[in-house]
Amino acid sequence: MAKGGRRRQSSKVTWPGFTEILPRHIKQIGRNEPCPCGSGDKYKDCHAKDGSAYLEKLALEEDKIRLKAARIQMKKDGVPWYKRIFFRT
Repeated sequence: MAKGGRRRQSSKVTWPGFTEILPRHIKQIGRNEPCPCGSGDKYKDCHAKDGSAYLEKLALEEDKIRLKAARIQMKKDGVPWYKRIFFRT
């Protein structure tokens, strides 16, 4: 046992039904491309100063939309609620 009588936890926790953790879908945006916020400015003039935090925020929003659409489709397919609630894409 570890110091103090506590057990050391593994850094990788596996849950039943979850075989792997999928990476987020973070877009790669060129500096001179239009900003994805819709302002019409170049990315370098609009949100480039925020760095990867802005792109991660966009990816998180897209993941939420994708997950919601998948859960709606699962509901139409007749998947029980207790399987839909823990579903991750």
